Amino acid sequence: MNETPTPATPESSERYKTLIVVLTLITTIITAIVAGLQADANIRANNANRDSQYYAVLASGELHRSGLQSSYDLNTFAKVLVERQTSLMMQFTALEMEQAGDKLGTALSNISALAAQARADKLTRFSVFFTDPRYAPKTSDGLPDAEAYLADTSEQANKIVEKQNAAADDYHKWSSKADSYVGVLTIMAVAFFLFGLAQALTGRMRLVFVIFGAVILLSASAWAMLILVV
Repeated sequence: MNETPTPATPESSERYKTLIVVLTLITTIITAIVAGLQADANIRANNANRDSQYYAVLASGELHRSGLQSSYDLNTFAKVLVERQTSLMMQFTALEMEQAGDKLGTALSNISALAAQARADKLTRFSVFFTDPRYAPKTSDGLPDAEAYLADTSEQANKIVEKQNAAADDYHKWSSKADSYVGVLTIMAVAFFLFGLAQALTGRMRLVFVIFGAVILLSASAWAMLILVV
């Protein structure tokens, strides 16, 4: 009696082909997403770098402007003080001359004192320390508020520098992300290679390469998620 032949089992070369195709498709999709994230990070890094350079130029210009303004204001204020001191000294000299009986010297000293005071009064009209109520002396013999002046002078430059620092931090952040995404794409390429190599193998070696490729795919995906959220 003839025995019925058993059906042939599938060839080992056909095993896991569906799994490999699915994993390759997943790898392709994830690679496309990571490539998009890498491009977005590059764009953000370039924009932040542009803003950082823009604010750096603004800060440099503002520091130059405020330096010139401060130099003018301080020089004007110093001249006011010099003229007032000159007027005061000439008044003392006039008193000494008067006590010594030198009428001509007294008259000349008084004229010099009045001239110095007139120059001081004229200079105060051009000095921010006397015309701006934020810094002007509260009393006739008081001094201007130099601390408020210095704070206001550097305020705008400090704001621009803060923006420049923030833009620089953003640049480093997104540039680092873009570089990290390149690393993820490199690992994804290794997963592609392993899945492609698995297609050409048979038996257990095919399964080994599929497992290694899957592990690399999971690791790269986890790294990409970490880069995205951090």
